[in-house]
Amino acid sequence: MPLMQKAVTPAISAAILEDGHDRVSGFVLRAEDVSFATSVELLHEAHGLGLPGSPFRADAPWVDVLRFPSSGQLRFEEAVGGPDEVSRVRAGGPHGQDVPQFWVMHTRVPAGSELVRVRADGTSTPLARFADVGHGWQPVGGEPALAPSLSRFVGLMARWRGAHLAADTLPDGGVVLASESEPEPGLEGFTRTAAGRWRREVPRAEVEELFELVVMAAWGPLPVRVVDQWTDEDGEQVARVSCVGHDADLAESLGLEEVDADVYEANVRMGALQDVTPARLVPDDWASATA
Repeated sequence: MPLMQKAVTPAISAAILEDGHDRVSGFVLRAEDVSFATSVELLHEAHGLGLPGSPFRADAPWVDVLRFPSSGQLRFEEAVGGPDEVSRVRAGGPHGQDVPQFWVMHTRVPAGSELVRVRADGTSTPLARFADVGHGWQPVGGEPALAPSLSRFVGLMARWRGAHLAADTLPDGGVVLASESEPEPGLEGFTRTAAGRWRREVPRAEVEELFELVVMAAWGPLPVRVVDQWTDEDGEQVARVSCVGHDADLAESLGLEEVDADVYEANVRMGALQDVTPARLVPDDWASATA
């Protein structure tokens, strides 16, 4: 399972450290392909961060990097090196050669992810580690922030004793179950973490089903994924949507916010979405582990 790497904007880095932000989307590289990039300047070139309006500078004192395992629920599209290129972004290696770059659809970061600060002099410092969906981000030398609200629309889910709970798989074969509120009677054994979530670890054999709910839709001419849903103060159902169409001009013309390179999102009324199509993603390794 390769380790992936993404240069994160200062705003996203602050959201991770201060608010427990636990999502990832946009352009990523395989960490082994850019092992040469040990300084800010080299990372700037390797990740193709020199786009117009970019918040990254090649002469910045540091750049923060998210490293995460390429787990089964992540959906990648190859972005550089072929006819299916989805953006103007180009990553570069030594001597100007292309580095394979990928685009990952908005989802929750996997257990074991790390946020690392790389400085201009080539030194690096780990800032935080995402232990799992129950513990959330664990800052190095600090207390974790309260975790944000869980969404049933992103990240691994488990059906355990008939209940559906947020989940993470662990390298030792265990499954972490998590909930924002104390589970109901019959679902004992959960403890409250410093991140404010209720957590329990169980063997995979006890889990009835592992899947990720993927809800695709159209907002006008734009294909989107629903990543959150809530009721506003007027009682209207509102969705947070993330564009999956890779049409920057169209997304910007419709007023979506560019939260990262080629990542456009917006809050829209659920009633404005068409062709809403829910599906359960169940990769083969999960299915065999829970059969």
